[in-house]
Amino acid sequence: MSLILSILILLITALILGELVEHFGIPAVVGEIIAGVIFGPSVLDLIKSNSVLSGISEISLFFIILLIGVDQTTETLKKHLGKAFALSLSSFIVPSAIMSAIAFYYFGLPASESILVSVAVGIPSISIISVMVRGYNIEKSELGMTIIASVIVSDTIAFTVTSAFRDEITFIYGIVSIVVFLILLFILDLILRSHSDAVKNFFSRIRARERGEKVIFGSIIVGGLIISAIFEVIGITYVLGAFFAGLLINELVLGAELQGVLTRTLGRIDDSFFIPVFFAIAGLDFIIPSTQYLLLLLVLLAVSGLFASLLNYFTAGVMLGKQYSRTVMGFLGGRGAVGIAIATVALSAGLIGKELYSNILIATIVLSLIIPSLINLKTKGREPSLDN
Repeated sequence: MSLILSILILLITALILGELVEHFGIPAVVGEIIAGVIFGPSVLDLIKSNSVLSGISEISLFFIILLIGVDQTTETLKKHLGKAFALSLSSFIVPSAIMSAIAFYYFGLPASESILVSVAVGIPSISIISVMVRGYNIEKSELGMTIIASVIVSDTIAFTVTSAFRDEITFIYGIVSIVVFLILLFILDLILRSHSDAVKNFFSRIRARERGEKVIFGSIIVGGLIISAIFEVIGITYVLGAFFAGLLINELVLGAELQGVLTRTLGRIDDSFFIPVFFAIAGLDFIIPSTQYLLLLLVLLAVSGLFASLLNYFTAGVMLGKQYSRTVMGFLGGRGAVGIAIATVALSAGLIGKELYSNILIATIVLSLIIPSLINLKTKGREPSLDN
């Protein structure tokens, strides 16, 4: 089947199934993955994963992660770092460590596979959670910003582990490189914020010129690609580079109006093409796992779904107040682009096989269906405040 016809079929099916499941309150990612599974080897076997589709998937992932970074700010992370790290421990770090130990000691998986599958299954996805936070209109509240900050911490750790987990030397080199880059990132962010008016005036002058927005948008994409390429050269996945590049782009630099135009433009392209195509292509590599891997899947779901949820419930009660325990538990159960991105990177690098990859896809779907439904926030449409 030709490339254009394959993309056409995957895109139409992913868009239809995504809209259909969203109508029933289910995240669109579930329908989009199922679209790929339907046309992959496990069902109709009409479209096969290949290097060209993998290339399109990588480009799609770049734009998805870039927008995720653009939607966040370093300020949100810095202001809520203490509570965010506590929630990251309960929602991701501790459950992933437990899953890794079980996969390694009881199922006999190599350490690399144990860690990567646990990270991919256990990581809350900022893409899904950001949408949910905005849906409840709490993105500017203390509750919303604390949740988002915790997911930024978790996702950064997850990308770091995925990027650096090749061998001991690469791991140490990768960690040092990321720490150095983060320091430079925060210094650059501080410089941009301290000269916010001058920077905004600079972009305003460019925008006022003919084809100015094209120059600005093109420069942002080029800058994101440069940072991503640097990460690739030093042996770290481009995904983390795209995320960090996005963090530098905020309304204090571009101005609220231009920032809004940028996020709306990228958002529409992502929602209408890159996101459904990425998840549909991800579904093409799905195979039905063997009995041993299905048993592992049940254990991973139990730890990530049940144990992590209970841990989130109690941690949120202590950190944020008992009235938000169940809500925070529901938000932090969101799974999506980040976990699939980690799985895709690990599969393409040969770090995991297709059965473990399929386990991650199934876990993403199951957790996306169950955990977010636990949200019982009574303040939808208002901005709740936290008792500090």
